[in-house]
Amino acid sequence: MKKITTLLIAIALVAISASATVNVHVRTTTGDVPYLYAWDGAGVQLNGEWPGTIMDETSTSTTDDGLVWFTQSFDADAINIIFNDGNDPIIQTADICGVTGDAYYIFDIEEGEFENVTGTYVEIEGFDPSTLPASVEFVEGKEFAYFVAPATWTNCNVWAWSKTTGTNFTNSKVWPGDAITLVGNTTNGAPVFQWIGPDIVENDRPEGIIFNNGSTKTADLEYVAGGVYDLTGKLLYTVEQGSVTPVPGDVNGDGKVTSVDITALYNWLLDENDSAIVNGDQNGDGKITSVDITIVYNIMLED
Repeated sequence: MKKITTLLIAIALVAISASATVNVHVRTTTGDVPYLYAWDGAGVQLNGEWPGTIMDETSTSTTDDGLVWFTQSFDADAINIIFNDGNDPIIQTADICGVTGDAYYIFDIEEGEFENVTGTYVEIEGFDPSTLPASVEFVEGKEFAYFVAPATWTNCNVWAWSKTTGTNFTNSKVWPGDAITLVGNTTNGAPVFQWIGPDIVENDRPEGIIFNNGSTKTADLEYVAGGVYDLTGKLLYTVEQGSVTPVPGDVNGDGKVTSVDITALYNWLLDENDSAIVNGDQNGDGKITSVDITIVYNIMLED
């Protein structure tokens, strides 16, 4: 994937202290300047009333392939947006929900279609389930899901439903849904919330799910039992029965990193006795060596 190596801002933007920033970059198929309408999860308008504000032609960014984009920044964790032409009758995209970080779009200003090309310009790494807390586990016989929230979130709610049967799977049956449980943090410090719903009924199961904190929310997401989601709506991982999320450095599977883990690896190197090893290969090279011992030792020191 192509990364941004140069981002030239043609005007000086005032620095705003924020927990996060969303940068929206867009090109149109005609070269005309689009309007941008934006709002947050609470429905607060962020860029003027409909149809929003025409993007400033002087606020542009250039990527390393020489393409020029109209750019606008928002002081927020995540926003929802619509690109449109500002005319009557208006030509617009569908709602684009859960936009975070740097996002790149191509807007067909004649047809109202859009293409998300973020992956071409921002390196998107695959999700590593070992970054999840050990408390992310399979829940037998229940509807359940997990949400990796922005670092600023201190609470999270869930809204789950079936379009087919009309069943609402929250206890409250009132938006924003049921408060769900904080079960730990990723290794990067992001809070992870767990939803445990009702018993599984095979002919009446959730089809849609939304996570929110009362003001910011995901888009309507497709429910996957055991799914681990983030604010962009991405299904990061699915917790399956019998799966174990290893804690980095935890060799013997007791959920913590201690000298016992180093001893287990050391004994393996001496006589290849792996009876105490659950997660021995720390660097992913397919074997256990002194390198893995060093990794565990360093993790133990950091803790």
